[in-house]
Amino acid sequence: MSPELQEYANSGKMVSILGTKIFYQDLGTGTETVILLHGFLSTGFHYRKLALILSKKYRVIVPDLLGKGWSERPTEALSHRMQAHYLGRFLEEVAKDQKVHVVAHDFALVITGFLLKNEPERVKSLTIVNGFLDLPKYSFYFPIKLFRIPVLGQILMLSLNPSLVKLVYNFFLTKKGFDFSEEWAVDTYSLLFDSSHRKNTLEFLKNVDRSVHALRDLEEGVKALIGLRLILISQNDPYVSPHQTEYIKETLRTSSIFYLPAGHFPQEESPIELASQIETLIDSITRKKTKTFHFDRSKPQGE
Repeated sequence: MSPELQEYANSGKMVSILGTKIFYQDLGTGTETVILLHGFLSTGFHYRKLALILSKKYRVIVPDLLGKGWSERPTEALSHRMQAHYLGRFLEEVAKDQKVHVVAHDFALVITGFLLKNEPERVKSLTIVNGFLDLPKYSFYFPIKLFRIPVLGQILMLSLNPSLVKLVYNFFLTKKGFDFSEEWAVDTYSLLFDSSHRKNTLEFLKNVDRSVHALRDLEEGVKALIGLRLILISQNDPYVSPHQTEYIKETLRTSSIFYLPAGHFPQEESPIELASQIETLIDSITRKKTKTFHFDRSKPQGE
């Protein structure tokens, strides 16, 4: 564990939700509260740069989802519906009656959709970062598609080490020229892939309900949100499906879309640019100014 990860762990908090302990960071003292939700191959730790920037203006809450990082897992299967249920109770405990601004990366959009289906009143705005919504047609990106294969996924998970983690994230999940450090790779391995986390991570990747019933509930959830929505897409993320982006835009018609100079993890690669977009959205709400959002259907620069 690097000094950075140790400090992150020491500064975190634990809260018991329905008998299960959830680890989270609670930074800043602003009147607006932002919650940062991670996706498949990350934890709350991977938001540390963005959280520090946003905490200068807002209260920022960064949980580890159940079974990830330092959060415990309940006896139930690690499904997105179960995660959403616990997330609702978590917000009830740490944010009380205050509405929050949700930033959902990757698979966290699905979890947020189920939360909104039952408790839309908890969310003030939604920022989608490289997310997906059309579950029946979603194509899992590398290496998740390999991890999801029976037996082979278990073998591959057992073969991982920090050096291989660094190679996979650098080569497949970030923009060209960006390089994670050896310390970062060791920390990420310890949070997601070592002996104590391997089983949970594998289950988290595999247990995705892709039925039309799940899609219907997700659509109803995100449409129930009254607040503003922002769609952020990384220019250098080859795994952001044009179909998924169009599907989100058609489902959330009152949304704006912007492109970020990053790969799949802009919270690590371009935290300043990501924070700027989030701040613009939140400030447009808190200033109570009328603002019309339009889709930017032009291609990002370089295409």
